[in-house]
Amino acid sequence: MSELPRAITVALVALSAAMFVGSILAIPRVIRSLPADHFVRPPQPRSLAAKALRNGAGALLVALGIAMLVLPGQGLLAILFGLSIMDLQLKHKVLRSILARPRVQEIVQRIRASAGKPPLVVPEQPVT
Repeated sequence: MSELPRAITVALVALSAAMFVGSILAIPRVIRSLPADHFVRPPQPRSLAAKALRNGAGALLVALGIAMLVLPGQGLLAILFGLSIMDLQLKHKVLRSILARPRVQEIVQRIRASAGKPPLVVPEQPVT
């Protein structure tokens, strides 16, 4: 098996470091900015341009979150909030399963409490 060229290795290390620092800065800010009822309120109607922008940003966050599962960064939280802004039918099931994890809830609620924000309302009923 051959080694990667030095320039690619350096680029991957730089990308990994940028994702790590970016997630440390961005994810807590997003968590603090969400309304407490974000995961339980009905979705608001949006224009086609807004849907495209939100879905693109959400897909980018999900892709970065998946990468952060093996690279440094807060992968689960990035996936969680990437999915939360996308317009997908499956997202409610996935978000509930991620938010059902006690450690994820603890981290999210601690970040909100440190900013003086009310706790997020986590959906309790299972998705059928």
